[in-house]
Amino acid sequence: MRLLSPAGDMDSLKQAVYNGADEVYLGVNNFNARNNIAGFTLESLREAVNFAHAYKVKVLLAVNILFPDDELQAALDVVCDAHNMGVDAFIVQDIGLAALIKKHYPSLELHASTQMAIHNLEGVLILERLGFKRVVLARETGLDEIKRIKQNSKIELEYFVHGALCVSFSGNCYLSSYECDASGNRGRCKQLCRLKYKLEYKPDNAKIAKTAASGYLLSTKDIKLLDELTKLENAGVFVLKIEGRARRPFYVAAVTELYRKALDCKIITKEDEDNILIAFNRGFTPAYFSDNKVLAGTSASKGLFIGKVEKVNPGKKFSEVWIKTKYPIMPKSGLKFFRSGIETSTVSPHDIKRIDGGTVYFTTAENDIQAGDYVHIFMDSHLEKAIESKMQKLPVSVNITAKEGEPVKVELSARGVKYSFVGDNLQPAKSSPLKIEDLKEAFKKSPLFTVKQLTVKLSNVFMTKAQLNELRRSAYDGLTNELCKHQDEKLNKVKIENDYLPRTLKNFKVIENACEIKEKINYIFNPEKFDKEIIAEAEAACKKCGAELFLNLPYFATKSDVEKLKTLVENKSFGIILNNLYAICFDANKKVIGPGMNVYNTHSAKYFDLPVLTAEAKISGVSKLKAPYMTLRHCPMREHLGAKCSECNYTDGYVYVMQSGKRLKLKRQKVENSCTFYLL
Repeated sequence: MRLLSPAGDMDSLKQAVYNGADEVYLGVNNFNARNNIAGFTLESLREAVNFAHAYKVKVLLAVNILFPDDELQAALDVVCDAHNMGVDAFIVQDIGLAALIKKHYPSLELHASTQMAIHNLEGVLILERLGFKRVVLARETGLDEIKRIKQNSKIELEYFVHGALCVSFSGNCYLSSYECDASGNRGRCKQLCRLKYKLEYKPDNAKIAKTAASGYLLSTKDIKLLDELTKLENAGVFVLKIEGRARRPFYVAAVTELYRKALDCKIITKEDEDNILIAFNRGFTPAYFSDNKVLAGTSASKGLFIGKVEKVNPGKKFSEVWIKTKYPIMPKSGLKFFRSGIETSTVSPHDIKRIDGGTVYFTTAENDIQAGDYVHIFMDSHLEKAIESKMQKLPVSVNITAKEGEPVKVELSARGVKYSFVGDNLQPAKSSPLKIEDLKEAFKKSPLFTVKQLTVKLSNVFMTKAQLNELRRSAYDGLTNELCKHQDEKLNKVKIENDYLPRTLKNFKVIENACEIKEKINYIFNPEKFDKEIIAEAEAACKKCGAELFLNLPYFATKSDVEKLKTLVENKSFGIILNNLYAICFDANKKVIGPGMNVYNTHSAKYFDLPVLTAEAKISGVSKLKAPYMTLRHCPMREHLGAKCSECNYTDGYVYVMQSGKRLKLKRQKVENSCTFYLL
């Protein structure tokens, strides 16, 4: 298996490379799902690609957001420029952009972003036909389905093994978009899920709502699958992906090193495990990989527990704090204090003093620290500096011939690649002749190479220090270019045309029960259960009043769900609303692309060539159908109320309440034995 690490900036990219990544993924400007970080520009992208390629590490460019029509040309131009700089593959969410890339640049390697919400074989096969080489499976994809996909397709499978976990089905969270006009599908998510919520229950006949649970109910723990790598490999996963382009270089280094050790069957130490806790963690979970285990965590990193507050002496401006700990806390490290499981304070003390082997002392202006508080470290200044200074230079063999009256010649070899540089003719030395030590010293100075072998043929010649430095630079630059040589042909930019008029569904009403069907319009039916009798009742009601029925299909479907849905919709008189790629091949009477498919431009509409409803985009002539705020694949009843599937206590009336007072209705939908929950 290959290891894919995040690179939010050049320092993080270097740490990914130094610590064993086989591939790195990054983004440029506002064309990716992490446009809230500095990232890379097209100017700095070339440096990043050259550095990674020098170490034989592939570079994947995330162009993984949705694009309106007026941005598609710029996005396609970025893809062209990035390829010409040597980028190896492109991670794409927008089906319209993917279709344009395959039309104009068919040789480019495409990877389907996890934002495409691909979670079953049926969806994978659609992407395979479009020409995708790899799919980043949704985190909700279970082990059995991964095996089924591998056994029935040739596409490479990539799976998230570590990092932040979204509570909503990837690509289908619209909370930030609808509440803040900041779409996650545009890389602008406000992470409203990380705030506190109350889960209230208020049946229709009740006057007062009862609080069933409260806290960070939608803020998930981080995913960690370190113990599941053998299962993933046996299932056919090709690439293990680490989340974290918004994290600092230390996080990238610590997590990459940990998983590299695991892949190489090296011993993982307690220090390795501690480092990833310090780097970032909201608690860890195997998530959907292990039967929907508890997901809810905290909103921020917890760090590593290192001890307790022994005593506090309050002062007018500063308090004196004693901590009982064996951890070697260094000045300017970050500490968090917890009381009854709740974070109360954060400090970065400058005057740490160790009293003895088990106690440290410092002063702080923070006045809410008490004896007995638990202490966690979330930033170790000593470790950070050690990581920043870590380099793994490429070993290079250097053969130099410097004879009077002849051009100086440097022959280099690194990673099996050879390069020769010929300089100016050398003059005989009148005084201070060139020494072997001078050449050794000059060729030691490189941020990329370390000399493992130096052979010199030297006679009585003279070179200035400036000439020596220029010789080294020219020779090493030439070798670097050879190591990074991009063999693929250069591409030319193309001008895209927009000649398609999208179709849509008009005059519709969304209903949940057949009793709501009363007039001759289009009804989008959202049943709580996909049951033959329930659907037949709605179909009959529509026929009676001359209305058209469209069954709104689930955003998520397991293998058995797909089989059941096919029997319900194929060869029937009603139409279907498609909310995920898995349903494209259903043999239904009429098909409409639904909001879950995230059509954002006319080129996406053209690819499907079906009537379209959008969740967010403004496309001329296309109707909007509001999508659920979130699609949840875990069970809130089990998560927050301890319910069991055999004794499920879900009924209508449960509501998630935001701190703003906004109420999100919780709805359950069942196909076979599979439940999906929606926040409406």
